[in-house]
Amino acid sequence: MTSRMKTLEEAIHSIFGFIERTAEKAEHGTTWTTIDYENKPQHDISVFNGVGGIPFFLTDYHRCYGNRKALELGRGAIEWCANFRDKHHKRGLHMGQTGAALAALHRAAVMGETAASDLTFANARNILSEPPGPITDLLGGEASNGLFLLKVWTHTREPEFLQGAERCARWLEEQMIRDERGTYCLPHQHHRTGNWAKVFLGVAHGISGVAHFFVCLAGETGSERWASIARELFATLTRYARPVHGGLNWPGTVCQEDMTRCQWSHGAAGIGLTFLNAYRVLGDAAYLETGVLAAEATFGYGDYRQNYTQCCGLAGSGELFIETYRATGNALWRERALDFAHRCLAYKESVPAGDAWPTDSKGLYSADFDYGASGVGHFLLRVCSDESLPMPLM
Repeated sequence: MTSRMKTLEEAIHSIFGFIERTAEKAEHGTTWTTIDYENKPQHDISVFNGVGGIPFFLTDYHRCYGNRKALELGRGAIEWCANFRDKHHKRGLHMGQTGAALAALHRAAVMGETAASDLTFANARNILSEPPGPITDLLGGEASNGLFLLKVWTHTREPEFLQGAERCARWLEEQMIRDERGTYCLPHQHHRTGNWAKVFLGVAHGISGVAHFFVCLAGETGSERWASIARELFATLTRYARPVHGGLNWPGTVCQEDMTRCQWSHGAAGIGLTFLNAYRVLGDAAYLETGVLAAEATFGYGDYRQNYTQCCGLAGSGELFIETYRATGNALWRERALDFAHRCLAYKESVPAGDAWPTDSKGLYSADFDYGASGVGHFLLRVCSDESLPMPLM
């Protein structure tokens, strides 16, 4: 093992130590105090800034290092999310209980369990029992619900879950608008004025995230219907790509000209992932070219937000380099993933209790996935595992 990789592994163990140290035993399972969007402490089940995504890291930490305590903590987190009774969204990969249900499915797959967990089945059937909509996006809308149901189907092969994923796709198909701006859908079915009436392009709220779901569904079903919609959406995305830093980035919406963001949620770091997946499934070399150019721009932006997280910072951007390396075999992208991984290490802080890993705000610490330590830890695991670990939420 090289000294560079050893340094990354030490950081991974430090992140696990932080997560283990800050765990809180609850009546049902294990929880953590995380930091909400207004920088206040909370107990929440979401992947976005709650407990729901922490088991992704813990499960794969166990997979890589055989640590039974990590497995125990991950099981406790899933149990806590399953029994959470405070106000929360049931649906939505990043915003609702669906993220924790996917974490439970991920655990089952890693452990070689053919049956999904009670939480996975309960959340999937809750989605099936409710009408689709009104939100379209991959963060917490119908694209996210459809992607979850598709993942449940690939694990269980139970037809109801594939049928549910296709129901999500049909509803999204009904939301498509075709006009002078291209083919697109709005983030919210009923909000036709104000900010949510804008055509977002990024993975979190925009059409690239929706296109990603259609591509995944087309890949599993072989359906030209879903592939065709994806191609239309990617044609719109291609139209709004803008050259910068030797590559391509995107504005937040079709009505913007300035490109102020380049991160997983908005801009090239996330959009590039969807183009690379489209190349893998649909085979169009133009998608590969666009994905590589998105990665080039992402590297050029660097740590522009002074942020190391999955959602908005180095970890989320570095994920694109891993996937670009997997798509091209070009060692440059592995080197760039290593570069961003090492840049993440500068964010570790020392407190009297030990190492502490922050949110996107200095002096505030959280184990969550999108804005905290577990998401960064999972990125580092992927770098250290020869990129064989998948991105569980994509």
